[in-house]
Amino acid sequence: MISMVTGATGGMGRVIVRELARRGGTVIAVARSRVEFEPKNVEVMTADLSSLAEVRRLAAEFTAKHDALHLLVNNAGAHFRHRAISADGVEMHIAVNHLGGFRLTNLLRPALRAGAPARVVNVVSAAMTDTRQVKIRRRPRPVSLEPAELPDLNGERGFEPFTAYARAKLLTLMAGYHLAETVDGVTVNAVNPGLAGTKIVDDMMPTFMRPFGGLVKRSLLTPEQSAAFILRVATSPDLDGVTGRYFDRDVEARSPEISYDRALREWVWNSSLEFSEAR
Repeated sequence: MISMVTGATGGMGRVIVRELARRGGTVIAVARSRVEFEPKNVEVMTADLSSLAEVRRLAAEFTAKHDALHLLVNNAGAHFRHRAISADGVEMHIAVNHLGGFRLTNLLRPALRAGAPARVVNVVSAAMTDTRQVKIRRRPRPVSLEPAELPDLNGERGFEPFTAYARAKLLTLMAGYHLAETVDGVTVNAVNPGLAGTKIVDDMMPTFMRPFGGLVKRSLLTPEQSAAFILRVATSPDLDGVTGRYFDRDVEARSPEISYDRALREWVWNSSLEFSEAR
């Protein structure tokens, strides 16, 4: 079995890599820079997932060495306190939390089909369930989009980091739902692993709360606890053939109502594909 885990150096990512390696097979750990993993069956590949060129290079490097992929865990994620633009001209929350994993999944579809039955697990967030914060709009009505708006979902006016992060996770969820309906031999599911005491929490924490950061993080899930929910969706025999689902920790749940808008899901897919393939 060959697995790939992005965001492999983060708290949850390291746990996922370690546990998959313990179960055998080869684990591809994707990180921004080369790091060492103790298990001998872990192969490190480097890539900055905010860059679509780097994503293409990563996919090419993988397919040059391996004929099939049995599990892809899109775990990479980041929160940015200030608005920033990727090398491809898109807001960084969307670049890292959505487009990088989206493009990687598409480039690896032949390898996933070769590894069928294969699984794709998209790690999302409870943040996207707050519909007061997360809005995807199309003029003149709310809850829709136009393709030209994808790179500018978080323009210079009204930028809010938490909302940008949550919206990017919602885009990933919706694109995954669409993929689940259109790919054979590969299951595609999303999981919210709960709020763990990771670097993202550090970055999201308001300045006045930072002196109490250690206390706050002790009240949250550990990376090991959150990773266990992701590993269940990734490996449990009970979920063989289960696709197009959203799991809140270890329970299948209903995602935000907007995510069930099929026309909007198709727009998210097509515009993400068009944008990522043009770069």
